Amino acid sequence: MKALLPSLKRIFFQILLLLLCYFLSRLAFTLINHHRFSGLGVAGFLRLCFYALRFDFSTIVTINALYFVMLLLPLPLWRMPRWERFTQYWFLATNTIAFAFEVSDWAYFPFTLKRATNDVLDMITRSSDFLKLLPHFLTDYWYAPIGFILLIWLFIKANNFIRSKTKLNVPPDFSMSWIIGLWQFVAMILIVGICIIGMRGGLQLIPLGNGNALQVTSNQYVPIVLNTPFSIMHSYSGKMEEVHFFSEETLGQYFPPVKQYKDRQFSKKNVVVIILESFSKEFTGIGGRKSYTPFLDSLMQHALVCHHAFANSLHSAEGIPAILSGMPSLMEEPITTSSYGTDRLTSLPALLQEEGYETAFYHGGSNGTMSFDIYASNAGFQHYYGRTEYANDRDYDGNWGIWDEPFFQYFARGLSAMKQPFMASVFSLSSHDPFKVPAKYASVLPQGSLPIHQTIAYTDLALRKFFQKASEQSWFANTLFVITADHAAPVSKDPYYSSLNMGAYSIPVIFYSPALDLHTGFTDTLFQQIDILPTVLDMLGYQKPFFAFGQSLYHTQQPRFVVNELTGSYQWYMDDFLLTANEMKPQALYDFRSDSLCKNNLIKDSTEVAGKMISRFHAFVQFYRSALIHNKLTASAYSR
Repeated sequence: MKALLPSLKRIFFQILLLLLCYFLSRLAFTLINHHRFSGLGVAGFLRLCFYALRFDFSTIVTINALYFVMLLLPLPLWRMPRWERFTQYWFLATNTIAFAFEVSDWAYFPFTLKRATNDVLDMITRSSDFLKLLPHFLTDYWYAPIGFILLIWLFIKANNFIRSKTKLNVPPDFSMSWIIGLWQFVAMILIVGICIIGMRGGLQLIPLGNGNALQVTSNQYVPIVLNTPFSIMHSYSGKMEEVHFFSEETLGQYFPPVKQYKDRQFSKKNVVVIILESFSKEFTGIGGRKSYTPFLDSLMQHALVCHHAFANSLHSAEGIPAILSGMPSLMEEPITTSSYGTDRLTSLPALLQEEGYETAFYHGGSNGTMSFDIYASNAGFQHYYGRTEYANDRDYDGNWGIWDEPFFQYFARGLSAMKQPFMASVFSLSSHDPFKVPAKYASVLPQGSLPIHQTIAYTDLALRKFFQKASEQSWFANTLFVITADHAAPVSKDPYYSSLNMGAYSIPVIFYSPALDLHTGFTDTLFQQIDILPTVLDMLGYQKPFFAFGQSLYHTQQPRFVVNELTGSYQWYMDDFLLTANEMKPQALYDFRSDSLCKNNLIKDSTEVAGKMISRFHAFVQFYRSALIHNKLTASAYSR
């Protein structure tokens, strides 16, 4: 064991050195861009640095894991001076590359207002452009190369000092006792285990990602908590390329990014958004099939119901941002785990919080599931209540989290404890595979032809009991309720609802309020999840400008549409026609009202309709990608 101490000491002090270097870089980054971090004092900065330790340590062990293994290989190599020098050159080289990216953000940050992501790698690989711009960047942002040189000089000097105090160089000896070899092997395994935990950022359910910074600070200060190598490594799979079909002026005519409604006086009613897991339109009274939602059907008789409504995705982690932030998912992954996960979002809770609302998000799943807690932080929810906060695993379903019935009662009690006006959302979970209900309901609720049918009936029962309890509370009469699904169910035997066209995205969207005159009834207006945010704001009479991809149910100046994407395949539904495209290239056009199973491709016969559809589709994708890439998802981004 004594022979191992120098190696272990070296690793320990080198990690401390790297943490110091990231701290110094973070300090310089903050000072250079201080005008972007208004209201941040010394105490606040130090607190952010403390939170940043987790991200820095993850970066350090990810970059240096191979070096640690090389230093602890259970072989006599570590006794050879050349091997020792090689490991140190490797250590210096790999970390110098990481620091180059880290320091570059001192100057690059003002252009993106976030830590660099994988798109910076694309810029570098486009060698001609990069080499042309490099002299300009080096001269105009001279402090970055000078800072890099000083940082690397300090790094090398300090590492040489660590080497001198932890000498491994002894005369070459190619013999090794089995005891020393065993100790080295054990030490290497332990270090590898620590590295794996460090890379994940701990033992939590979901590995650490860029979005986790939103759990410890606001969006404004996320760039201080993160470091650039971490941001790049954790954003590799979420990149998009900009497209340029139209000028900015023409694009704005197609899709005005900023909405403002002044038809009503602002009425600060409570807003409760209830998101039901896999609640396909098919399973309800408006689905044209057997209904398993007797309570929801009865509520629809007193509500405004969009029965021609569609989800923007097929996954929960994408559906929640679509509903609450008006954010469609046209990428290969949810925005929360993508390169753009720290973009500043326009969201219902954030906008209403500015008007004095208290905000909360409820989900009975294990905290960290599908990164809902991260999204909730970014969306502006002040409180998050999950399985941990519920703190009673007697109601745990054994799979996903707390049964819907007790959790909805917990939600109702939580609403009663909130200060009015409030905006809160709850996401159910019991109607998710493996489709189980509590034992006491197994022989009571209808089973149907699919396992999901009984769980739909159970959640409907939980919803009925929630409304029974809520209706007894003083806040109930002053509340706007929005009820919808995160997405349609992935299981169906029906040809329309099971095919991956618009039928597979069909969901109910219901607006119910004892407080507002919603002109109750069923509307045939085309509607999608991203229309919920502008519609709710319109119903409340919110008069400030806000960013939105969608549009209010009450405003029809622009053609209504639905858009979604799955593995590079897009669908664009407008004017009763459905356009499909693969990687932006139109493939088919269907008259969806008369051909809902999409069997008759009209793209070659209806060229005028196809041209109109393609133009709008291309314009929206350009608008969407530009807004995400340039972090322009708020109204303020368009007033500069």
